[in-house]
Amino acid sequence: MEIDLTLAATLCDIQRRFLGLQGDPGAVEDILTDVAQLVDADAAMAAWINKEAPSMVTWNAGPKIKFYILRTFAGMDRDGNIRSTDPDLDSINLTRRRMGSGVYQDSAFASRATIENSAYHREAFRPAGMNHILSMTTRLAMGEAVFAMGYASGDAPALIEGRAEVMLNLLLPAFARTFGALDQQARDFERLQRAIAESDMEVRVCDENPVSIDSSGACLNLPLPEPAKGNLVISPPDTATLAERLKAAYGLTKRQKDIALCLLDGLSTRDAAAQMGISPNTARRHCEAVLNRTSAHRRGELNRIARTLSRQPPAK
Repeated sequence: MEIDLTLAATLCDIQRRFLGLQGDPGAVEDILTDVAQLVDADAAMAAWINKEAPSMVTWNAGPKIKFYILRTFAGMDRDGNIRSTDPDLDSINLTRRRMGSGVYQDSAFASRATIENSAYHREAFRPAGMNHILSMTTRLAMGEAVFAMGYASGDAPALIEGRAEVMLNLLLPAFARTFGALDQQARDFERLQRAIAESDMEVRVCDENPVSIDSSGACLNLPLPEPAKGNLVISPPDTATLAERLKAAYGLTKRQKDIALCLLDGLSTRDAAAQMGISPNTARRHCEAVLNRTSAHRRGELNRIARTLSRQPPAK
């Protein structure tokens, strides 16, 4: 087929929009609409995985497809495959993901007789005008992203002449790159959240302009991974938090915890006694009790011991 300047400009615009996509369902629906009209489809559907849950938008297909797929969604298996309670749809999902990125007619996944006798075809796709499907798909770490173009008849000129397949193949690199990048961002953000949960550091999100390390007390000040906005400010736990951890881990009394806080703040025994309103001798006894309980050989070691303790104290 020939591609004139008008068609080339349209294809470039859709590619540009794919590459700027941030996974917003409204933006995906807009692109789906334009792609469907470009390839003369009768109806269309886009589906992708967002935080291990299916997201879906349709064009000119009504609600039946979306309701059917969500109703039969059976989660993800350990290999990242989308599973369905509909055995025919489940088989097609597994085959399509195994085949990887590409542009495929539905005949690549199952025989025509199997497709027409399946529940998903009879109850959802055929009533929506998607009797024959040409799909642009890309494999993700979990599941896949699919733009499915539906045709009421297998004799549709766009299918017979191959125009739809050519144009989808031209769009495929931008489509695959975008949804692959969105999937990677989701994985990165999930790993970041796990790291934060397991970290000994204090973490907060700053939505405003990045703060300086000096003014925030942070040891790291990092931009959040896209598409999130703001900065992640990571700081070591303060001495009050460390004292609480020592109390929980070693069964310190309230007075011992208070003296531990003074030691962590670098106060002398006399200064600690003045701050707590007790005599220097009493403060000294509390200091000795804290060092004995924590097996710290000297006051400076108490800080190191406190920082080795996790957010959750060890079981006794």
